[in-house]
Formats: sequence, structure tokens, C-alpha cells
Amino acid sequence: MPSLEWNRRFGVDLVHFSRKNPIDQFYGDQWGSVEDRDDLIAVRRKFLDPFVTLDKVCMEIGSGGGRWTQYLLPCRQLICVELNPEMFDYIRKRFGDPKHVSYITTHGDDLPSVPNAYVDFIFSFGTFVHLEMERIARYVESMSLVAKTGADVILQISNRHKEHSLAEKPSFSNNSPEFMATTFSEHGLSVVDVDNEVLLHSTIIHGRKL
Repeated sequence: MPSLEWNRRFGVDLVHFSRKNPIDQFYGDQWGSVEDRDDLIAVRRKFLDPFVTLDKVCMEIGSGGGRWTQYLLPCRQLICVELNPEMFDYIRKRFGDPKHVSYITTHGDDLPSVPNAYVDFIFSFGTFVHLEMERIARYVESMSLVAKTGADVILQISNRHKEHSLAEKPSFSNNSPEFMATTFSEHGLSVVDVDNEVLLHSTIIHGRKL
């Protein structure tokens, strides 16, 4: 199961990518461009576009090189959260350093300096699939604290019930929708939707702060 140190490797990976790839290729698209893959387009249309509006404070956990960040920008304030702060300069340069975007370096499951009951929408893709169960539970607790009542929380998670996840994604953690539903409930989130169809190797879970 991936550890915190395993996840820190993406900072080094960004440096290698920037040295070897032309300027018109963006970090993160090597795992699939959201513009080109039908499954990722479906995720964006169902789980991002309806929630990102100009009046909302949005948060992305695991912003990386901005693969999904670009679709979160049309909001009042965007908080990018990263374990690897090397990503922040990359995002600033990619998007022209927008003034409504702020950056938070996490220790792995906390959201330092974000006020309680502040955020309207939390999104994460490509991050929670690689986290240990205990860390995920602590992260959900942190998210619940900063989420407003009625805020939506949408996470891509690994799903041990899926054959393709077990066989083809050894870096995925041993998670399940059942574990997430219990964890959400323990921290004041109700489950709105569990989508097992849109992605072959993983699941999207949508919770809402009570």
C-alpha cells in the first residue's frame, strides 16, 4: 500500500518531466488528458461542471500539474492543496498566477490555515487512490471541518471490489465504497452518490456535509 513517502516522489517526477518534455505538454496529461478520454470527460461533466460556479469557494486536494485544476478556476476562490509544493510554481506559470488561487502545503492529511466551515466544494482525483486507510480517514475529518453545511465533497477512490483495480493498479490502496461511506458518516457527511461505472479501475464517491 502506498506510503506518504511514496507519494512524495511526484515532486521529483515533475522536475524530470519538465526537463524532458516540450512546453506544450502539461504534467499530468501522461495519465490521460481530460479533453481526450471519454471516461475523464464524463467525470468532468458529472462531478465538476455542475459544482464550480463563480460564487463558490472550491478546494482541490492533489492539484499536481493542473490537469483538473483548469476546470476549477471559474470560482470565487480556489484553494490548491498539495503534499509536494513543487507543483505550485508549475500551476502558477501554467495559468498565469491567477489572484483568486491560494496554495496550501499539507503534511499528508491536514488542511492548515483553512478556516472552519469555509469551503463550498472539495474535489480530488488521482490522490486518494494512493492513500492508506488511516490517512484517508484523517483527511475526511479535516475536510469535514473546513466544509460549509451543504458543501459537496467528491473524491476518486480505489475500489478493491473491482477486478481491474486489483489486477492492474498495484499502487492503489485497499479501499472500498463501504469504508468511505462509514468514514463519511463518522465525520458528518452523507453519501449522495457512488459511481462505479464511469471509471474502469476506481470509483467516484460524492458526499455532502450535514
